[in-house]
Amino acid sequence: MDYTISITNKCNLKCSYCYERHLNTEYGCITEEMRDKIADYIKRQGNAETVYLFGGEPLLYKDTVKYYCENIDAEQIVITTNGTLLNEEFIKWCIDRKNVVINMSHDGKECTERGVDTAVLDANLKILLKYQPDTLVQLVYTEQTLPKLYDNIMYLKELGVKKVSATMDAFLMPEDLDSFGDIMREQWRKIGEIKELFVYELAAKKNSIKEHKPSICEICRKKVFINWDGSFYPCVQFQNIPEYRCGDVYVGIEAEKARKAHPDYSMLSERCKGCEIAMYCRNSCACRKMATTGTVRDISEAACMEEQVQILTALEILSKENGGNKQ
Repeated sequence: MDYTISITNKCNLKCSYCYERHLNTEYGCITEEMRDKIADYIKRQGNAETVYLFGGEPLLYKDTVKYYCENIDAEQIVITTNGTLLNEEFIKWCIDRKNVVINMSHDGKECTERGVDTAVLDANLKILLKYQPDTLVQLVYTEQTLPKLYDNIMYLKELGVKKVSATMDAFLMPEDLDSFGDIMREQWRKIGEIKELFVYELAAKKNSIKEHKPSICEICRKKVFINWDGSFYPCVQFQNIPEYRCGDVYVGIEAEKARKAHPDYSMLSERCKGCEIAMYCRNSCACRKMATTGTVRDISEAACMEEQVQILTALEILSKENGGNKQ
């Protein structure tokens, strides 16, 4: 089981595309008492594979982050940070733990959508790469920054980044979908040609195509989101929505009850019916559907376009790798 612990939903940045500002939820952070209860709950289960320490910005509460790194037995602990509060001392402390990984957000050459000085992120990223060369850098692109997506990824590569994840602003609603799609196709085609760079989205699509196996999204089957108040939800986009609450640290996971209440949770998006590449698509992901449309029944047009482009790009890469033979 993978556990995501929301240390807090507060943040020291105000990114234009932040999901938290769209959730209209109460802001808070884990108390010491709840911190201990969450750790004890996970320990009792004895099934932690990856534990994600999440936010908001988790490093606003470094002592809590350190507590979980020292008191939870998991195959891997992943800290997701915006990078502004990183320093060499903390990075070295994490690396010494062996199973602790830091993922950092950085949008490339210009970080105006995040309201942060790029030079600050560059400096902290270089320190992180010094100790963790395979750091996954997570980039978000908007309609305004899409035409520079390739350039921004190359900027990160030139800083020494070997692994990158590039995701679209979930709330994006392009004025001209056709033009938006053309620009996206051009950018991802160029990204697919970058040598010696792991791009998470394309790697995931290639695996899905090779395995001919669609991803299945089920409530609390493989992962659970633990809110800072100790409540359980299927994923981050469902936090504090009462009808999707599926237990807490006191009663445990009440997944079956939630599954019966939401039979449409795992359904393929309504707009995907009849699509010939739907089996490679992640648009059955309830968190993604909820993020882009506010419902688990459909996906936004922009998200649908992104899936199509990434799948087509992955198919082209596989075709080249197989000497021109299509999958």
